[in-house]
This record gives sequence, structure tokens and C-alpha cells, in this order.
Amino acid sequence: MDADSWQEFLKGDKASFSELYRFYFNELFAYGLKIGFDEEACKDAIQDVFYKIYTSRNRLTHIRNIEFYLLHSVKNRLFDIHNGENRINHINYNDIILENEDNVVEQIIEKETQSQLENKINQSLKILPPKQRKIIYYHYHLNLSFTEIATLLEMEPETVRKSAYRALQKMKESRQLKTLPFLFSLLSFYHGS
Repeated sequence: MDADSWQEFLKGDKASFSELYRFYFNELFAYGLKIGFDEEACKDAIQDVFYKIYTSRNRLTHIRNIEFYLLHSVKNRLFDIHNGENRINHINYNDIILENEDNVVEQIIEKETQSQLENKINQSLKILPPKQRKIIYYHYHLNLSFTEIATLLEMEPETVRKSAYRALQKMKESRQLKTLPFLFSLLSFYHGS
């Protein structure tokens, strides 16, 4: 429903925009609450995001996955609202001193390693069916519990847990992640719980 409504809205159908809002509001609201914002801030952020989408429809034709776009946009808007309410003290960058060059080199290597790992994980996610991919995203990226995911996806928590376990098994078996030992610990955690 969401992909069709998104495409129809991009073509100018106002009813599809309303469908998108009704379809995603609860998910976006629950996400905002989950990451620590109050109800009013969540409602404001969702309204702001949908207003921006409505007014800039012609510039959003490149968006293929509206759900992830909305989640990301609401999260960013919530943090913008938070930062606007709690002005951050101005940082004088002249006072920041690099402690030593070795530390900088280590950070660069760590970032590169992290980037390579993220690329491998993203490639392995592509082999998963959409529902399993969504469960993994909700659980590891949004830090939602299996019970919360079950509520969002209208599934049983045990079914969500098993689906996550199967998804991790598929990812482990993919070429991209065969050499990454961290999945073994994740799999043993799921198998043991």
C-alpha cells in the first residue's frame, strides 16, 4: 500500500498523501517516543515532516523507500526541535587541541574499518526478504524490542524473534559476512534466548 500511495502522491494525488499520513503516523509516533522525545515534540516533528513532503513533492521523486525516509526525517526533525529548545553553547574551535597524531591515524583507520563493515552488512541485508530486513532495521537501528516490533508489524513477539534469528543466519551465510565473527555471538544470543 505505501509504495503505491507514495507513487500516486508524487503524481499529485492528494488522497494518497492522506493515506500515507494515516498509514505511518503511529509508527513514526512510536519511534519518536522510543528514542526519548515527548508526545508533543513527536506530533510536531511528524507534522513538520509531512508538511515539508507536501510542499516539496517535485523534489522527492528520487525517494524509493518512503518508510525509511520518513523515519530518518522524523528523527532529524526531533533533534532539530530539541537543539532549538536547548541552545548548545558555542564551541571555540581554537581551544580544541589535537592530542597526538597517532590518535588521529588510529581514528582514521577505525572509521575506514567501520565503513567497510557497514558496506558488508548492507550488502548482506539486500539478500533478506523485506519483512526480515525491516525487523533487523527496527531492532538494531531503531533499538526496538521484539514486542514493540511485533506491535508495529502486527505479529507475535516470538514470530518476530524467530524471523530475526533466521535473518541473521541468512546474513551469516552470505559471502559478505562469512568472515565476521560478531554474527556468531548474535546468533548464539538469539538461539539461547
